[in-house]
This record gives sequence, C-alpha cells and structure tokens, in this order.
Amino acid sequence: MKEKNQNIKQKNKKGIKLNKKVIAIGTTAILALATIVVVYMLNRDNNLTAINPEIARSMEYEQVQDGDENVEGTNDNVKFDAFFLRDLNGDGYAESIRGTCREIGEEDTLYMELNVQTNGYLENGVITINSDNFYLQTNLPKDDQLADNYIGNNIKEIKLNQINNGTQKLITGIVRSGDYSYSSRRVDALKNNINNYSKVNSVTLTGTYVYTDEGGTEQRVDINKTVEFNVDWHGEIRAEMPSYIAGSRNL
Repeated sequence: MKEKNQNIKQKNKKGIKLNKKVIAIGTTAILALATIVVVYMLNRDNNLTAINPEIARSMEYEQVQDGDENVEGTNDNVKFDAFFLRDLNGDGYAESIRGTCREIGEEDTLYMELNVQTNGYLENGVITINSDNFYLQTNLPKDDQLADNYIGNNIKEIKLNQINNGTQKLITGIVRSGDYSYSSRRVDALKNNINNYSKVNSVTLTGTYVYTDEGGTEQRVDINKTVEFNVDWHGEIRAEMPSYIAGSRNL
C-alpha cells in the first residue's frame, strides 16, 4: 500500500511538472503571437505613412466628433458641419476630418451637411465659403433647397431657400489649387505666395431659425456658425529663365 501511494505521488508530481511546462509553453506562444500582432500593426501604420505622406499629414487633423454638427441656440434642431473624408488606418472605412492635404493640381471633396430636424425651419440661409488658398468648384443645380444654380470654379456663396423641418441636405464641392480649366491658372488660389501652401479656411452658415415654443409663441433666432478646416498643398517649385530678356536672347 505504501509503495502504491508513493507511485501515485510520483505520478502527481510528474503531472504537475508537465502541466507547468504546458502552461509555460502556452504563455510563451501567446506572448509571441501578441508580439507579432503588435509588430504587424506598427509596420502597417508605418507603411501607410511611408507610402503616402498625405495620410501622415491627415492624421494630424482634428476628427469630427458627435455633437460637433449642432448649431447653438436651436435646441439641436439645426445641424451644420463641413469636413473631408479619408481612410486613415487602411481599414476600408473613411473618417471625417477637418482638413485635406493634396498635391498642387489635384483635388479633394468638401462635404457640407445641413439638417433641420423636428421643429421649425431655417429662412434666409446662406453658406459662405471663406477660402484663402483654394477654389471651390461646384455643379449644384437649383432645387427645393438651393435658391439658384451654383456652377463654377470659384464659388464663394450659396444661398438657400426655406429649409423646413425633416430636411437633410448634403452639399459637396471640389477643392482645387486654382482654376483647372487652364494649366496656367491651376495655382491661382495660392496667389503666388508660398505662405498660402498651408492655411486654415472655413465655411459659415448664417440665417434665421424660426420655431414655435411650448406656449405656442413663434420665436426667431439669428444663427451664425463657422466651421474651420485646414487645406495643405505640396508640390515641386521650378525656377526657369526666359529665353529672351528685354529683346536679347538669354544664353
């Protein structure tokens, strides 16, 4: 009986040692896997920024947060926002950000969302494009929300019809470094000033929000909301001497 008990104890000890060994191997494997995942994620992010420096710059822009679209003084019934879309981490889903970085001669889309929710309406609405280093090209035909046709290469203002509650309007425009209809004017928005390669721009919504309060009295609130965003341009600068200066050939 004593020998039997000793055999059992020896087996238990072997079992404990074996379990500890299995646990150690398993822990090591988990740590190794975690290290591989971390290295993969870091390499993926580094590759994204190494391959496309525009992504690296875009990562520095502020991201749009819930509630940013609310217009003050309207009980959150009027919402307005402006942003760009960019897939920052390569997961196939675009983030809404407050800026864009593009090479001179290329373009990006500026999104402007306007929404009047369950109470009241917006009248005399105007969206003003405060563009310091870009032209906004739009192709917006007149409709129930837009007071006129807005088709051009450097739109500065969009007037609105009365926007009733329950209306959601998405307005888009193309951000460009100049007038791309002519190769000689594709940098017109930069005004031949290197300081304009990076600027904070904005769009502003103004108008009057009209609603009925709980007592049945009509209320009118003047609104004025500005949304800021960055526009950054990059590209090569060429210095060329003309063939002729003051009628003489430049050798």
